[in-house]
Amino acid sequence: MSTMNCEDGACEVPELEKKEELKLKEDNKDKLMYFGDPMCSWCYGIANHIDRIKDEMSSDLDFELVMGGLRPGGGDEWTEDFRNMIKSHWEHVEQASGQPFDYAFFDKETFEYDTEPPARAVRVVRDIAPDKEWAFYKAIQAAFYAENRDIMDLNVIEQICEELGINYQQFEPLFLSEGYKRLVYQDFIRSQQLGIRGFPCIVLKRGEEYYAVSQGYSSYENMKATIGRILTA
Repeated sequence: MSTMNCEDGACEVPELEKKEELKLKEDNKDKLMYFGDPMCSWCYGIANHIDRIKDEMSSDLDFELVMGGLRPGGGDEWTEDFRNMIKSHWEHVEQASGQPFDYAFFDKETFEYDTEPPARAVRVVRDIAPDKEWAFYKAIQAAFYAENRDIMDLNVIEQICEELGINYQQFEPLFLSEGYKRLVYQDFIRSQQLGIRGFPCIVLKRGEEYYAVSQGYSSYENMKATIGRILTA
């Protein structure tokens, strides 16, 4: 069992035990690709910066959100050492980003830090309400980090869907299906095939070329400058 590592502005992803080959089919449009995870604290930290870039560059770049698969399946015991490690990551992110955190989360007697279910939820929304995928991703993050809501509880997910105008009756059977458990793993595999080992990771795709914008947390100003240099090169 590997240990979660979220130091130095990025959360590293462990190797998937079972690797499958996924044929990557890409178009040739300029695209900003964001590889992240709803339960990655640095991804939560960078969300507002991505918001600004998305809004300002929507006429120049498409945007794609890819689930990275931080800790699918969980596996870490909810020990004091593990809680302290996660709490220290949150403190670093809060200090760097200014994003709010509810530390009452660490009063839980038990918790399985399995990142697959919330990633799967985002993957379902991608298909049933694609224009709300990013908003749903951010809402899941805010519920978990800032509001200490149990995002493993389908009642909470239903509330978030209702808040965003997403049809929960359509969402639930897909979320619970074996098909979407496989589909979200295609996102995880895609991330690994592109060599991405930590989140958040921001990549600019131009034609068939991929350019790193940020490997880990970065400021809005630095990412915007990097994108500008790539587009004008």
